[in-house]
Amino acid sequence: MTDVEFSQDWITLLGRLDRQVSSGRPSPDTAALSELMSSYQVPGVSIAVGHVDGRVWATGYGVTGGETSAPVTADTAFAACSISKHVAAFGALLLVQNGVLNLDTDIDEYLTSWQLRDRAGRRPAVTVRQLLAHTAGLSDTWYRGYPAGHAPSLRQVLDGSGSTTTPPVRSTLLPGSRFRYSGSHYAVLQQLMVDATGTAFEELMQALVLEPVAMADSSFDQQFPHQRAPQLVARGHHGGGTGIPGGWRAQPEAAAAGLWSTPADLLRLDLEIARAASGDSKLLDRDLATEMWAPQIPGAGYGLGTEVDDRAGRRRFGHTGQNVGYTCFSYVWPDSRIAVAAMTNSEDGWELLAGLRAAADRRYATGIAATPIADVTGRYLLRDDYPIDITLTDGQLTFSAPAQQPVLLLADPDGRYLHPGLDLEVRFLQTNDQPCVLELRQEGVTQTARPSTPSDQFAQRQQG
Repeated sequence: MTDVEFSQDWITLLGRLDRQVSSGRPSPDTAALSELMSSYQVPGVSIAVGHVDGRVWATGYGVTGGETSAPVTADTAFAACSISKHVAAFGALLLVQNGVLNLDTDIDEYLTSWQLRDRAGRRPAVTVRQLLAHTAGLSDTWYRGYPAGHAPSLRQVLDGSGSTTTPPVRSTLLPGSRFRYSGSHYAVLQQLMVDATGTAFEELMQALVLEPVAMADSSFDQQFPHQRAPQLVARGHHGGGTGIPGGWRAQPEAAAAGLWSTPADLLRLDLEIARAASGDSKLLDRDLATEMWAPQIPGAGYGLGTEVDDRAGRRRFGHTGQNVGYTCFSYVWPDSRIAVAAMTNSEDGWELLAGLRAAADRRYATGIAATPIADVTGRYLLRDDYPIDITLTDGQLTFSAPAQQPVLLLADPDGRYLHPGLDLEVRFLQTNDQPCVLELRQEGVTQTARPSTPSDQFAQRQQG
């Protein structure tokens, strides 16, 4: 597909976006991008689409806002919000590759200017991997930023001192035991990277990531939007269209939320990771790239600085983000080798972005070949006490769950089956020559029911 074909394809897609798709189901009610921008009072949107071979299409819609408001273009910089974590993680993995860091080494080996403590003042054992994967169990914190000239230092953020508006960073959960998304993990990672290299974070990331990936319109320097031409910076907006005083907030927690970028630049990073996962990157080796988008805790949907959807036929990875005044996402569909990034200068951009991502999912997510329905009948166990029976009735599959009336499933062209009355998707997946497993998806949560075996059936008869 050429750049022109990207453009024509997306102009068509942007004319018919789903409304209110955060429920996880396509909406029969569609609207053009301009209508959604008006409905949610989103002043500006920037979008880029790219392929691993280097083809990119990028454009802007709406305005930057503020006194110097100008049309949004492909060169307009936005706050990249939590996508900062994704970029910082790439930098941390390059330090691992270079032997400066080790994923499974205690962070105390690297921190020289600050130490992590629990509430009793003890030092917990936390690894670099756990910081990257949000499994270190640190304080539950979302960083809202500060007006220009009033931001504390990173050390003050970590200690909860000075003008800091967030509590001190502490170990509050058993490290490695569970996933808990929190910006505090990346505040500690930022200090660790600075201590381990002796280099200011924004300079380190410029040399490690931004320049090698050719992200020329990106920076972790909080002075970046002040130094850029005013017409090339999107001003943030609260819900309802009210502008952020001063245009934006400073983020001393740069690794967690401080990157400024454009969708085209964000694509360059995600496509570089996709190339690395295929062994085609000159920057990051294949093993580390694969770890980056491999879920670190089962069911968490998060790798090393990366949001992961690893459902068969629906694979994508990347990151979303929200700061005061901004929302955004950047994702790559590795099987199609396509990435899409979108950024808005509004806190009310989520539903609009959900429509864009749903359009990209339909366009670039690979399908699953449907298993012949005669091969999927039988009993499946969601749990030992929760059997699900699938039978064939007049060429249609019947779904029976405990204490519920049997229902005929509605077949979808992509291999899914839908429950007629519930928010429930059913798939039958073949795994390594084993019998089909039944995959249930409700409200974005996927569960797997395994085929019942003769020993299961014997045990159930004994219990009965």
